[in-house]
Amino acid sequence: MLQKIRHQYLGHRAEISLLLLISSVFACALELLRIYISHRHNYQYFLWNLFLAWIPFAISLYLPVAHATLRWKWLAYVLLFIWVVLWPNSPYMLTDLLHLKEKQNIPLWYDLGLILSFAWTGLLLGFISLLEIQNFIRWRTNRLVAWIFAVLVILFGGFGIYIGRFVRLNSWDILVNPVQTFTDVSGNFNDPSTRIEMIGMTVLYSLFLFLGYLTIKVIIKIPDRMAL
Repeated sequence: MLQKIRHQYLGHRAEISLLLLISSVFACALELLRIYISHRHNYQYFLWNLFLAWIPFAISLYLPVAHATLRWKWLAYVLLFIWVVLWPNSPYMLTDLLHLKEKQNIPLWYDLGLILSFAWTGLLLGFISLLEIQNFIRWRTNRLVAWIFAVLVILFGGFGIYIGRFVRLNSWDILVNPVQTFTDVSGNFNDPSTRIEMIGMTVLYSLFLFLGYLTIKVIIKIPDRMAL
């Protein structure tokens, strides 16, 4: 029975990964077609943003395997820390909608579809990877700790969207230059003109991400009607 459940779980994971890969290829194809038609590279950085969104997803799939097989368990927790740092890159792609405006000879509806394709794929990559990590944490501890971890990650994601869009910091800045990162962030918090914007945007996007994540969790629990 346990082997059957494990087989179904791995099959479900493979289906989700394949769909995310197809969605990524579709988004990239739209961008490459846009470059071919317009001879401009306005949204070429979307490709890089999508790549960054795939990294935490890949880590979330490998982490349980790493924890079970690596001789030094602390390496698995290093991967978990890297995952936390990089996770905001996934929902951050939602803010690329701010770039939407008529450019060259490309219809506005095309650019909207292009941006939504990247944003949707990035958001799903983030939600699914968080689901995987939450399951891993629950397996190692308990349900309450796993939920506390998930909520904190989502809050960090909302905050990461702000510092990425308005403070113009990248995820790796936390790793390569933590002192300067802390200085820049604390400077925005201490400035009354940016503090309300920082708190408001963090709360707003965190609530949005939390509701979206809950929706994904409920959808995944819905059984196949044909199996009823």
